[in-house]
Amino acid sequence: MRKGSDVIDKVVVTSDKGQKIQRILDLIFDHKRNQLLGFLVEEKGLFRDAKVIPLQEVQAIGSDAIIVKSKESVVKAHRVPAIKEILHQNIVLRGTRILTTEGLYLGGLVDLFFDEHSGLVEGYEVSGGVFADAYSGRSFVPAPKALTIGDDVAFVPPETAQMMEEQVGGIRGAVQATEDRFQESAQTANRRLQSASQNAGEQLQSSVENVNRRLQSASQNAGEQLQAATDATSSKLQDLNRNASASLTNNLVDPAEQKLYVIGKHVERDVLTPDGSVLLLQGQEVTLVDAEAAARMGILDELYRATGGSLTANISRNLQAATESTSNRIGSATMSSAANLRHSVNGLAAQAIQQVRGRRVLQTVRADDGLIIAASGQIVTESVLARAQTYGKQAELLNAAGLALATAVRSTTSDTWLETKVQLRQGASVAQENLNTFWQALKQKAEMLQRHSTRAMRKQRIEQALGRPVTRVILDPEDNVILNVGELITHRAVRQAEEGGVLNILLSSVYIKEPEISGQELRAQEHGMAALSHHDNGRSQLESKSISVN
Repeated sequence: MRKGSDVIDKVVVTSDKGQKIQRILDLIFDHKRNQLLGFLVEEKGLFRDAKVIPLQEVQAIGSDAIIVKSKESVVKAHRVPAIKEILHQNIVLRGTRILTTEGLYLGGLVDLFFDEHSGLVEGYEVSGGVFADAYSGRSFVPAPKALTIGDDVAFVPPETAQMMEEQVGGIRGAVQATEDRFQESAQTANRRLQSASQNAGEQLQSSVENVNRRLQSASQNAGEQLQAATDATSSKLQDLNRNASASLTNNLVDPAEQKLYVIGKHVERDVLTPDGSVLLLQGQEVTLVDAEAAARMGILDELYRATGGSLTANISRNLQAATESTSNRIGSATMSSAANLRHSVNGLAAQAIQQVRGRRVLQTVRADDGLIIAASGQIVTESVLARAQTYGKQAELLNAAGLALATAVRSTTSDTWLETKVQLRQGASVAQENLNTFWQALKQKAEMLQRHSTRAMRKQRIEQALGRPVTRVILDPEDNVILNVGELITHRAVRQAEEGGVLNILLSSVYIKEPEISGQELRAQEHGMAALSHHDNGRSQLESKSISVN
């Protein structure tokens, strides 16, 4: 996003011809749509219309200039109805007091922040108010969907004040009370991180210094060795004949280079021809004719040395080139190490950047081209985080929010631990709930099976009891005799015993041995209510039989 005051007074340059055509005088802002419409470049006069640049005509907003397509990008205000209406209203925003609809004073409007592509206003810089910074007296008010401007004040909804409150969201906010317990370990981790960074820097510096010392030592040794070899060679040349001297000189320095070198030089000593005559006297200037004559006579090398020609010039140049190459490699390695260190720092910042969400920015963070990542007093939101990551300004945003990189990394680690702990607790809770549910289902299943088993057992006992005699008198709650001793258990007897709540007594009184039936044994004197009896209507029923119990 861009700040309005940063754009005012910037020069306007055309991209087709590179001409400076105007300067920005003011911003044209539609408060009803919360939209920047364009820029005012020439105010309205007595006989002239105002001139403006619509936002869609702007190709780029740089740190020094605003780029438009051509001169035709500057138009008269009446050609753009929306801009004409805003200029006609003549609303001056600077200094306007901003209040919430509940009467909370947020400050006096000083500036605005807008998106350079869409023109959408993201917020306002205000002076004073309940959220004003103690140092600068400024704060950042997030732009509502619409700004209601009255004669004296502008109103925003109450939610705007809530968005200005600094918060630490997520699990970090939920467990803020536990932070003190980790403070000591966090400080220790911070010291360790600083110590590790310092050690790495010292090691890198030491490595570079060692390489430089070795290079200097190698260069010095090579120079000393070369100088010693040159001195020894000079001593030997004095003792060797002329041919050896010429051969050495010509091998070290090309004759063509010798000839070019000597022309125009003054000889430091007399130069003699092979026959002993004088070619040049000491102090005499060497001409082209002299150089060619010396070459024909085979004494060009002597003339070269007499004019101060160096036998080691080529070697020195080669050594210098090698030294420069090695220095460049060391510099490249140093830059690479620094780049790797910056990459590591940026990587740590990218991991810890989520810690600044909901915090207030204490100073403006800008991209390299002047784009505002976050304004002073602004609460960090997802859009601010996205801008910081896009422009690689995570570390700067951390610092602006009052978080050191080590502190943010420690907080990220702590948050990860807390999230893991919460997830483990949730997992354990779900597992316990599943176990309880499984146990309840198991109990219900067992109870159902038990009921089925009880019914099945009772049914089986009833089936086994039917047709067998009882060994005791079965009475209902009213002491009416259901069955007497020795009488057979019938379906009717079972129903009456169940209705009277004495079915268990009946079933526990069944005679289970195989009886030997006789006519008189164990026969009762009177029939029970459910006993088989003979009726007067002539129907015959089986008489209750006496049984003999073995």
